[in-house]
Amino acid sequence: MDEIQRIKVWAGERKLLPLKESSAEYQLRCIAGDGYLRIMSLATRQYFKAGDELIIPGEEIVTLTGMQTMHVELTLLRG
Repeated sequence: MDEIQRIKVWAGERKLLPLKESSAEYQLRCIAGDGYLRIMSLATRQYFKAGDELIIPGEEIVTLTGMQTMHVELTLLRG
C-alpha cells in the first residue's frame, strides 16, 4: 500500500523533501499552486506547477520553493 503525505508550501517558503530520511523512491505531484523544485544533485531548478509530477529517486534530496501557496502530494513508491 502506498503512503501519501499531503504537504502545503506557502508562498516564499522553502520545504526540504522527503520529510523524513529515506532511501525509498517517491512520486511528487503538485495539486495546486506553483513554485520551483530543485534536485540537489543537479545544478538547475525547474518550474513546478499544478498537474506536474516527478519521481524522486531514493537517497535524493529535493527543495520545493513556493511562488504561490502550493499543495503537493508525496507518495512512497518503494521502500
